[in-house]
Amino acid sequence: MTTRSSRAAAAIAAALVLAACQPRRLPGQSSSIVLITIDTLRADHVNASLTPALDTLGREAVVFDQAITVAPLTLPAHASLLTGLYPTRHRVRDNEVFTLAADVPTYPALLKHHGYATAAFVSAVVLDHRYGLNRGFDVYDDMIDGPERAAVDTVRRAAEWLDHAPRPFFVWVHIFEPHAPYRTGSYNGEVGAADAAVATFLKHLHDIGVWDDVVLSVTADHGESLGEHHEQTHGFFLYEAALRIPWILRAPGLKPRRVPRLVRLTDELPTITELALGVGVTGETKPPASDGVSVRSRLAGTGWLDVGEAYSETFLPRDQFGWSALASIRTERLKYIEAPQPELYDLVADPAEATNLATTRPAEGARLKRVLGAMSHAPALPSLRPGSDPALADKLMSLGYIGYSASAADTNAAGLADPKEKIDVYSLTMTALEKSEAGNLPAALDDVDRARRIDPNVAQVEFLRGTLLGQLGRFDDAVEALERTVTLNPRYTAARFKLALALLRLGRPERAADALNQVVRQQPDDFRAWHNLAAIAYSRGDLDHAEALERKAVALAPEYAEAWNTLGAIALVRKQTDAALEALNKATALAPKNAQAFGNLSLALAAAGQRDRARSAAERACTLDPRYCSTAARPHP
Repeated sequence: MTTRSSRAAAAIAAALVLAACQPRRLPGQSSSIVLITIDTLRADHVNASLTPALDTLGREAVVFDQAITVAPLTLPAHASLLTGLYPTRHRVRDNEVFTLAADVPTYPALLKHHGYATAAFVSAVVLDHRYGLNRGFDVYDDMIDGPERAAVDTVRRAAEWLDHAPRPFFVWVHIFEPHAPYRTGSYNGEVGAADAAVATFLKHLHDIGVWDDVVLSVTADHGESLGEHHEQTHGFFLYEAALRIPWILRAPGLKPRRVPRLVRLTDELPTITELALGVGVTGETKPPASDGVSVRSRLAGTGWLDVGEAYSETFLPRDQFGWSALASIRTERLKYIEAPQPELYDLVADPAEATNLATTRPAEGARLKRVLGAMSHAPALPSLRPGSDPALADKLMSLGYIGYSASAADTNAAGLADPKEKIDVYSLTMTALEKSEAGNLPAALDDVDRARRIDPNVAQVEFLRGTLLGQLGRFDDAVEALERTVTLNPRYTAARFKLALALLRLGRPERAADALNQVVRQQPDDFRAWHNLAAIAYSRGDLDHAEALERKAVALAPEYAEAWNTLGAIALVRKQTDAALEALNKATALAPKNAQAFGNLSLALAAAGQRDRARSAAERACTLDPRYCSTAARPHP
């Protein structure tokens, strides 16, 4: 979580006094903004039976029936929501792979410039602050234990912030429940849980007296396929089930109505901001080159001017599997999908997108292809990649994202497979991930082997196979699978990392070190690779080399507890008690459940003559892990 400086905190405190005296918006004062995004919520699942709270809200709000997202992926879609830009401009094309560059203007930063207190509360690691969406927020709460947190927890945190927030405020609440894996057992159950959390939060807005003064927007980043076109979840294709999203907008003076016309995710923040500020957002106060437009004036009038075509894309097939990326352009009636085998659909006559008209209506397809080409080659800001973090990558894998691996697909799209031809491989891979997350590793491995029989040359499938074999303790087989992975794709750094871990389990530290050295050559910011190299050097008795390697790890990740534990173990062996205490106190503070660090700390305290504290640390280590209950302890890296 990020917070303001002490000076800013004092300013907030002063503003709180004013807010307490003047809880309602004054004439000419900007409205506060509440933005709720419900991850993976299909537009056609917002109804009285599944989402009673949203259905009730819709009766006193504007409901957009044809809102289209830019990507069926959480991070790129939210990046577009907060910037008003297509992914072609902000360059966040996939989850985990990209970070929003610091010079890309955002609407939270714009609102902060206008005096808003800003806060975000996100519910999944896919929106971790390292991906750049925290810019412009005074508070960015992404403190998540595991890959996701429950909506009730996120909503509670947001409500607590609102209780003391000065006016005007902008708060973004991200709810993750409808995203797979479905913790309640079904997609509909997850949708219901999300709606219940929204109901709680909306009630809180009433309770604190801001309901009638806020601009309130509820939307989604993308939908869910639920088996349509043989896709169970989202991210792989660009069909309406995953691209059409709900958008419910309530604001002071805005008359309830349903809007059947096309709008885009990139239009949402321009509209919300203009409604809140009460004036057109222009000049220095508006992010430049915005792809979205405000529809405020359209809602006030009797007619409707088209907002333009809706652009969408998915880079998941390319980044995670080495197949072709997809892009689409949609009008009120037609959708064109650029793929190795192009697709064209008449959405009025064929809402299920069952009949491809690309060969029977070539002129319309060619026209839309030209429009799509112009958007795809729009001037773009530089793209950035986040620093590596294998632990975060494992959390993302539990949510169905195998992760990026550099390949020829990065620079050469010619000859890449059409995702439509690979749907069986993809579906089996996703099913395997779900079964793995549920703890059924043998069944997950069976699905991976089926995918492998369909296509034996997919590096990601082989990588998942090696990962599962490692989890099953079959390290020899895991090594074989992971070595084949890097044969298929020599730049698959994550596979080399897991290969090294499997080799260490087999007692082959020399080969493991070779693999880890390849990792740091390809990805020098991989602090866990440096740490494991340090542990290997420690096991060989090369303490100088181990310390040098571990210092690289803590330079990259100062809050990496395992590195501080190793440095403490090194200092213990050298009988440098003060240095050992300093490092191990850091390790245990950063990781209060790390039994090994507490075991080492007990040794350091004993060496310092602090027997009571040493006994307490030893008891803590024993409580956390019975393996550390022995009195014959020695330092462990």
